[in-house]
Amino acid sequence: MITQKLKETFYDICRNKNVGMAAFWVHRISGILLTLFLFLHIWTLSAVFRGKDAYDYTISKFDTDFGYIFQYILLLTIAFHLLNGIRITIMDFCGFTRSQKQMLGLAIFILFIIAVIGFYSVVL
Repeated sequence: MITQKLKETFYDICRNKNVGMAAFWVHRISGILLTLFLFLHIWTLSAVFRGKDAYDYTISKFDTDFGYIFQYILLLTIAFHLLNGIRITIMDFCGFTRSQKQMLGLAIFILFIIAVIGFYSVVL
């Protein structure tokens, strides 16, 4: 049953080449990824209950090149999810459904600016 639902979803994505559909699926996937990160974040911070040394050891795992790349990907995921959520809210409450593509373009442009600034501040 789950595989059938996945097949239907995949065919729906392939048939509907609308940009809004792609933004819809990326928004859902980013929400799931952010939920998974939330559990990782809580698990990491729970090391404080085992003492200062355990906390420092746990946090030091993210003070690597992999940790910086992970933080950059997290920044991009949060930024896209936030900007797309604001776009959806504005469309729903203000009735700007006809300018959906332009608003998505604006959100992606702002995401690009955040990505460039984030790259210089997080990765480099």
